[in-house]
Amino acid sequence: MEGRGRRWLNSAASTVRYPSAAYTHLSLETLMTSPALRLLLLVGCCQAFLHDGKAAEAEPAAAAASAADYAWTTDHLQIGVRWQPFAGRPQNNAFDASRPVIATDSSYAQLWVAWNAAEPTVANTDYATSQSGYLQAIEQAVDACRARGLQVELVFFGCPAWASASGVGGLERPKDGLFAEFVGRIARHFKGRVAAYQLAHEVNLQGMMKGADVDFLINEIFLAGARQIRAVYAAEPARPVLISTSGMSPCENCGVMAGLAAKGGRGVNDMYDRLVGSSDLMQLVDGLNLNVSDQNDGYGGMDGSFVPSVWGNFDLVRGKLDAAGLSYKGVLAAESWVSWDDSGSAVDVNGDGVRDERDAFAKTVTIMGHCLERGLNTMQLPWSDNSSGWAMGLTKRRDYNGRLVEIAPAIVIPASDGGPGIVTQKLALHGNDRSFVIAEASGNTFTIDNYINPPDPNHLHSYAWRWFARLAAGADEVIRHAVAGEVGNDIAVTGPGFTGNERYRMAGYNRSRDRFTVLLYASGANGRTPATVRIPSTIQTGRHANTGKLPHDFRGEGFVDGTGYHATIITKTMNDRTGADENRRVIETAVSVVTDGGLVATVPGLNRFTRIEFVRAARP
Repeated sequence: MEGRGRRWLNSAASTVRYPSAAYTHLSLETLMTSPALRLLLLVGCCQAFLHDGKAAEAEPAAAAASAADYAWTTDHLQIGVRWQPFAGRPQNNAFDASRPVIATDSSYAQLWVAWNAAEPTVANTDYATSQSGYLQAIEQAVDACRARGLQVELVFFGCPAWASASGVGGLERPKDGLFAEFVGRIARHFKGRVAAYQLAHEVNLQGMMKGADVDFLINEIFLAGARQIRAVYAAEPARPVLISTSGMSPCENCGVMAGLAAKGGRGVNDMYDRLVGSSDLMQLVDGLNLNVSDQNDGYGGMDGSFVPSVWGNFDLVRGKLDAAGLSYKGVLAAESWVSWDDSGSAVDVNGDGVRDERDAFAKTVTIMGHCLERGLNTMQLPWSDNSSGWAMGLTKRRDYNGRLVEIAPAIVIPASDGGPGIVTQKLALHGNDRSFVIAEASGNTFTIDNYINPPDPNHLHSYAWRWFARLAAGADEVIRHAVAGEVGNDIAVTGPGFTGNERYRMAGYNRSRDRFTVLLYASGANGRTPATVRIPSTIQTGRHANTGKLPHDFRGEGFVDGTGYHATIITKTMNDRTGADENRRVIETAVSVVTDGGLVATVPGLNRFTRIEFVRAARP
């Protein structure tokens, strides 16, 4: 999160701003006094086979919510959303929880927890008697995700005035020992419901923890925080937990954390060295993190050397872990987003002279393709438009309860799916469900002119995100399988159909449904020439996943030689304005028998987007 987003939680302000998206602006008084929020957890997935107006690809219904009870490890693959619920608007939150982007398409949700909003006073540290309204909203969002089978990760940032060394609340250095106590309270409260924790955010930047230095960060935030969470989850009844450190921004124009050698990509490089060099920390955490966005580490603003791109950032941290003998440690996404409007962070990727949603679609394909193919363990994008300085939501804000069309009818249009109306401009809402008022939004203010397809509840790049999200299969348990270019564990694609400047291939094993999934993207595919895919028929020992060094060992699972199987192939293109499927063909192959440990399928005419499901079958 760069530039304009650095105003979050300013100690002199009376508002809480969420990282990057600044999802809602609420006074601290409101956050401290708002009553318990009540998400309607049984608001079901009534659109399970509709994706906000677009018919979904035919496939089995989502697994039961209990599927999320599996132990989330760095051998798993998660693709989901960053969701920040609104304090004081439970109706709004219930509607958001029922939207397909959360309810059926995602496998996990990342929720950001501002310490100074969660515990604005010392009294609020007693969750049984004085839980803040903000934390109630987070809690009930957690419960809504769990009810739908999603895994949940919490990310920490900020510090309340009572706990800060300066006596000022916001992005400040905490007093010694108090951060660990805070995360211990959170861990005890959410144990069994939250499976992963990210201890901080963008710690290479001084502005995220004013008054701190690198030594304080490693000792008080990472080491003490991780030890506290480990202790809580190890206590009976013991529960598994996944802990990571912090995303980092290679922002060349942002102030560097005290103690680091330099700013930008050079500072990121130095921070990774310090983290990897701490043997105590590497024993406590499951992986390291990186920002995944199209600004400063994607399509512009990065240093061009240490971090030439967002996937270059991945290569940097992955290489450092490997060199230290930590190849089994994961790399996870921290803050992730792709801007879709024409703001300063937008880029004309396709060269048509316009910065619009088509560029966001192209950026999403490239960023997710590069990162997931390389082995990024998690990937999420913001769930909906908000009032941040630029626009990055997968979906548009909707008039969820009909109040906006009453107080501002000019900014609401009918939705293509017949549901609540589409809000056509950036705005902020202050207040509760019944009496909220419209406030001015910050930064670049998009309007209906920026929407490439106004009545569609989704933005165009959500269709690219959703195609990738099929690999993680919602509530199902999916293990990272073969990896492109990994000798002995490759996703081998041959034939003239797999062509173009951008080509990606990735695979997963769905333990819930006992099937393998392969995604292929080929920018030059024309639907007329063939390609053949071969993957291992069982989980192999991988370089970074399924190494045998984690408590859970999935190696050997799958289809042994002699097993019958067939493949269902869906190959298609997508309309560059609506995201609708075009040239879509479904191919069912004949039943084959596993030989030499391989699953093979030929696509007679490969299109740009192809999904192959290898399914167990009776032998012919």
